[in-house]
Formats: sequence, C-alpha cells, structure tokens
Amino acid sequence: MTTENAATENDEQISLPLDLTEWVEKTTLLEWIEEEVDKFDWKHPELEAYLSRHPEYRPKMLLCLLAYAYATQVFTADEIVGKCNAEVIYRLICQDNPPTQKEVTRFRRENRGLLKGLLVPVFIRALKSKFQLGDILLPPGLKRYLLDQAVERLDIARHMDRVEV
Repeated sequence: MTTENAATENDEQISLPLDLTEWVEKTTLLEWIEEEVDKFDWKHPELEAYLSRHPEYRPKMLLCLLAYAYATQVFTADEIVGKCNAEVIYRLICQDNPPTQKEVTRFRRENRGLLKGLLVPVFIRALKSKFQLGDILLPPGLKRYLLDQAVERLDIARHMDRVEV
C-alpha cells in the first residue's frame, strides 16, 4: 500500500484538494484548526511574558487565519486581508480586526514550522473524514505526502507574496 505518493488499497491516487472545503464544511474546517491551535503550549512562561508586554500581538488568531487560508487555497497576504474584510468566516477568525499584509507576511515567515505543524493534522482530519477512515494509523508514505502538501502551500504563499511586491 505504500508508494511514493499516497494511495488507497485500490492503488487509486489520493490527491488533497487545494481547497479543503471541497471535502468538509467551512465551519468544520475552522473548528478543526481551532482545536489544533489550542493543543499548542500557550502557557509557556516566555510566551506569556511576551504577550503581556505586546497585547496587540495575536498569535492564535494569526495561526487560525493563515491555516484556514492555506487550507482553502488563499495564499497571498493581500487576498487574506481582503477576505478578512469581505467574508464572514474570515471576519469571525480575526474578530473584525484584520491584520495588515505586513503582519501576515511576517507571521508566516517567522512561524513557518508552527504553520506546517498545524496544517498536517488538519489535512489528516480532512482525509479521515472524506474517506471515513476512523482512527486508523496512516502509513508513513501518506503522512509524508501530507507534510509535503503543507510545505507546498507555505511555499506557494511565500512565492506569490514575493511576486506581488
């Protein structure tokens, strides 16, 4: 069952859609992202100290916002900020206080590892939901494919923002 690319038992290629809302509802996707973000260690003393000195910094919101955007085929900082002003679910994520393009770009650059670590479990949940896989363990080849998909989305965002400048 393991190949270079992820495959089902029938050797059909699994292809994660660029927009996961093709597989799951927008609200479900956002719930998954928020649940995964809540699993991070937000009680770390250094983080708490930094946040108390910089209350304007909203890492949870930015993680949710960027993860949702990258999971729904929205990559450029400009497009993300635009959606924060135009679409209900994005306004909900940023609590009607959208970040700037500069904040989005900087956060992505400084938190690439966190974003990658957030996207992979969301992709796993989408895959398990779509194919009704329950709690089975995924083969290493499939996990690698999903990690590659997360990296690819982050790379797309970085490259598209460079082109826009």
